[in-house]
Amino acid sequence: MSGLCVAGILLPSALRAAPVPAECARVTHGNAGSATGEIILDRVTVTSGSGGDVLMATRQTFSGAGAESGQELADAASVLLLAAFTGHHNAACSGWLEAEGRAAEKALAGSHNLDMSWSGADIRHGKLHVSVGTAHLALKNSGADANAALSFDGVSVSGMTAQSLMPSTASASFSLPSDELASLMAATAGKSASLPAVHATIHSLTAQRDTIVLSGNGRATLTGETGSTSAGGHLEVRDISALIDRARQDNQMKLAAALILARMVSHKITDGNAWDTTWEGGILTVNGVPLPLK
Repeated sequence: MSGLCVAGILLPSALRAAPVPAECARVTHGNAGSATGEIILDRVTVTSGSGGDVLMATRQTFSGAGAESGQELADAASVLLLAAFTGHHNAACSGWLEAEGRAAEKALAGSHNLDMSWSGADIRHGKLHVSVGTAHLALKNSGADANAALSFDGVSVSGMTAQSLMPSTASASFSLPSDELASLMAATAGKSASLPAVHATIHSLTAQRDTIVLSGNGRATLTGETGSTSAGGHLEVRDISALIDRARQDNQMKLAAALILARMVSHKITDGNAWDTTWEGGILTVNGVPLPLK
């Protein structure tokens, strides 16, 4: 059987990763190198197939797979990073990302943990401009599940409404069935005819801007579309008064009203407010009270 050796795993030809389709995105980088199994890329540029979205990063690293497959997985990760910030879904990315996801699943199944990071990232989508000092994602095998740790630092946003509400740092620790990783990748940047359901357990989630800190945990069923995504868990906010003030300053009056209502039904804790929350059918319910976010 012909195959490709990736970090000691023999992948059949059907699972071989392919270069990113031009209709999905165009990826360039310079000074490609490697050190102790780590792929190092400089001057990374990802342009969406439509040309309307662009990611530029001064440096990207990727480890956990062989040089050939690792390079393609690194490109897939950059396409996913761009899509995650712009919310853009492209049908031309679906099949390719699913194939890349299967390669990642195989690597994890062989206990080859995947680790990737970006520094000096700059993302543009129309008037939206996002700068990220560092972004990091680590995937580890844990039996039938894949454990993930995701973090962003030094985030600044311009060109959007309520930009002062966006966190400057964020991190999440979550897990999902390993065989759903490919579906998650396809749902993040692709646009399938039938949306796959990905079942994630969120062990911890933290987002912070100045004195405002949001933290929580729970479970979510992700589909890539807001209306069909569901979630539930525990949420805490420190300094919700400052969050309400920021919403008012950004003329987000419905959001400010929703936050005031949420504060009224919250459980008071030592350094903030806490809620049990659900998201179903595009409606956020806090301690049994639906909030008017639209």
